[in-house]
Amino acid sequence: MTAVINAFGRLTTVLIALSSASWAVSFLSNLDEGVALNNVANAVLSGSGFKRNSVSEAALSAAETRKICNPREIRAAAIIRLRLYETAADSPDMRLADQRLTTLRSSVREALGCVPTDGLLWFIEYWSAINQGGHVSDHLEALRLSYRLAPYEGWIALRSPYVLAIYDTLPPDLQESARNEFVSIVRTGWIRDAVKILKGAGWRHHQVLLAGLGTVSLDFRLQLARALRAEGLMADVPGVEPQEFRPWRY
Repeated sequence: MTAVINAFGRLTTVLIALSSASWAVSFLSNLDEGVALNNVANAVLSGSGFKRNSVSEAALSAAETRKICNPREIRAAAIIRLRLYETAADSPDMRLADQRLTTLRSSVREALGCVPTDGLLWFIEYWSAINQGGHVSDHLEALRLSYRLAPYEGWIALRSPYVLAIYDTLPPDLQESARNEFVSIVRTGWIRDAVKILKGAGWRHHQVLLAGLGTVSLDFRLQLARALRAEGLMADVPGVEPQEFRPWRY
């Protein structure tokens, strides 16, 4: 149970490594509110931070309550709400964290009402529900939709660790989705991400994850095998000749 709880920690900082860089208020003041929010959301997802006062509560609320929603704007608002919650969760003010988590949940629901085909929003819906104390089994459909709607997007490397942490509790179709996602990560050449996954939540299931790599290009399989050896992880990668482990070589 502890492993499951630990798996639902920070979201945007996993495999994204948010930095302390900030967005100046002057940058936003010259942009349309919708474009501004989208730029801030993209900055969060790409690894940049932002000052809390660079995005007003009024701007976020406006995005979430427009009679005719703007998909890009309301999606951005949910991503920014996510970052604001994480910031609060890092502080000693648990009341503020709870408030922001509740606001995040509401924002994501509004965003999904406008953009129901966005896989990232469905994953945030799943993740935020679990952080609010929900049972994994009650929110599997949100996770399932996340996989169905976003099987290959650039952010999927952050989804994999959370899912592999609860792999044993998942139904067969989601276990298959988790395995296929790992294959996609390696096939795309995201070797560093694959190694991070295997070093963490994925190691317990590394044999079944690696077994699916038979159709991945040999070059990527060789890269993965070398990277794993460099980390001191001994594992059989399909089609790669096992080598004697000599740690002094690295």
